[in-house]
Amino acid sequence: MAEYSLPVSDDRTAPETCPNCAGKLHWDAAAGQLKCESCGTLVAAPVVVGARIVEHDLAAELATGRPTGRLGAGSQQMRCSECGAVVEFPDHITAKKCEFCDSPAVLAETASEDHYLPESLVPFAIDRATATVAFRAWLGRLWFRPSNLAEKADISELHGVYVPYWTFDAEVTSSWSADAGYYYYETETYTTTENGKSVTRTRQVRKVRWVPASGRRHDRHDDHLVCASRGLPDALQRKMADFQTGALRPYAREILQGFSAESYAVELPDAWARAQGEIADLQERRCAGDVPGDTQRGLRVSNRFEATRFKHVLLPVWIAAFRYKQKVFRFLVNGQTGNVSGNAPYSLVKIALFTLLLLTIATGIFLLWQGQQ
Repeated sequence: MAEYSLPVSDDRTAPETCPNCAGKLHWDAAAGQLKCESCGTLVAAPVVVGARIVEHDLAAELATGRPTGRLGAGSQQMRCSECGAVVEFPDHITAKKCEFCDSPAVLAETASEDHYLPESLVPFAIDRATATVAFRAWLGRLWFRPSNLAEKADISELHGVYVPYWTFDAEVTSSWSADAGYYYYETETYTTTENGKSVTRTRQVRKVRWVPASGRRHDRHDDHLVCASRGLPDALQRKMADFQTGALRPYAREILQGFSAESYAVELPDAWARAQGEIADLQERRCAGDVPGDTQRGLRVSNRFEATRFKHVLLPVWIAAFRYKQKVFRFLVNGQTGNVSGNAPYSLVKIALFTLLLLTIATGIFLLWQGQQ
């Protein structure tokens, strides 16, 4: 079983309440520190004594099972029956809608006690105000969208959520073989008709000489990310997932204050299967670049994975979910880098009017051209 790095005592060098007024502290993304909700005092971010970020042996973990532990955000969780997201909340918070899909179909449950603890996280560096500006800018750039979209996409529904990810490291040796193609040219004679007469001409025709080729390469993949959430559409989370894992810091529950934390829904074996496929695709592209010549065919790649390791981490995402005509649309802001992605409904009326305008312009140009003949 993997050896985890957080000490049982979980000793901290920062207080859990404000040293001035004993008010509740929450993480302030703009300041990069804890901030008192009552008096505004800033407190240095907590440090867990003896904690360090450790990557665990994946092969050993898959062979022996998994450790037990709980996510530190709270003792209750809400499961969305529509999108499958599972989010933990402090005891005094009651969820009425899912933060991922805006569905009211959320069910209260007792938080699970048999899943991996997150050992590290990237704190929010983008605050709500900055994320809101990004949201408004995104709405302003959308074309062919309903005129009432801004009204339906309520900016007040922007939530900060720590989303679970798995990270994987691997040493990969790839052996490849292919047919490498080299271009060469031959002179070809052909007959054509010019000015009513048959004439003979020559031209250069490109040919390919195929030669067997093979090779091997070795690559190291560090912190390959696999999202462990069921609440985020894969296409959207991939577009904004430019997280810099060098900023990971040991998990401390105070940093989650003011935010929600989703429990992972993608188990470690499933996440690793996906990571293997993605890494194999990347290796195939790299091997394709190693094939000599001008073109290639029949590329075959065999990969050997070694020194595989993993971490379970939490990464910050601002989420806005809204419904338009019974369909869910989402907007995401990377809480570390500010990168954005989202989807929104199209207005068929605006598209039809624009198409009609293009047809009108095209018809006018055609008639003008006809008049000049």
